[in-house]
Amino acid sequence: MSAQEKKSKGDIVANRLRRYQVSAGLPWRRVAERLGVSLSMIMMVLRGDRNLSARALFRLEEAEQEIGGQRSSAEQFVEALIGGRGIVDEVLGRSRRGQGTADIAVDYVEGGARPKLPVAISLQAPSEEACRRLRSLFAETLDTRLIALACLPEQLRTDDYLALLTAETRARVTNAALGLVIPDWRTLALRGAVGPTAKE
Repeated sequence: MSAQEKKSKGDIVANRLRRYQVSAGLPWRRVAERLGVSLSMIMMVLRGDRNLSARALFRLEEAEQEIGGQRSSAEQFVEALIGGRGIVDEVLGRSRRGQGTADIAVDYVEGGARPKLPVAISLQAPSEEACRRLRSLFAETLDTRLIALACLPEQLRTDDYLALLTAETRARVTNAALGLVIPDWRTLALRGAVGPTAKE
């Protein structure tokens, strides 16, 4: 196997590890325990310095299958927070399309076969009530991921999808989502009222 092929295989495993860690909602120490390896080994695999053993890869596959049908706590929270917004708009006879939306070009991390993914997505602001709750939660947690998830199209509203985006694309998506939910977030950040902005 060539060095390029080894690197590509290592990148795929590292991406799988990141997706599993996010989906399972576990710290890296617990991921290492689940796979029967040390935390330092996991860090080396993520950096591309080492590869997982066949036994650890088998355990990773088992772990992925166990959580296959589960949704992360962030995904469940966002679903509960903004669930039913389409029904409300339908009952009121309104379309939110074009109001509180942002179109974003997206790029993905390399490696791994995956179904065809969109080259652009439309973010949409949740209902005003959901935005109010998100603003309140953000003031306490500064968790930009929840805001990004809340604005993603429903079929893409997962931590796994966010993990597939390049760092630059995640930053664009997060900043656009913040703009939809907290229109004056940049002003607040400059004043120090909001705290650090997303830099991923």
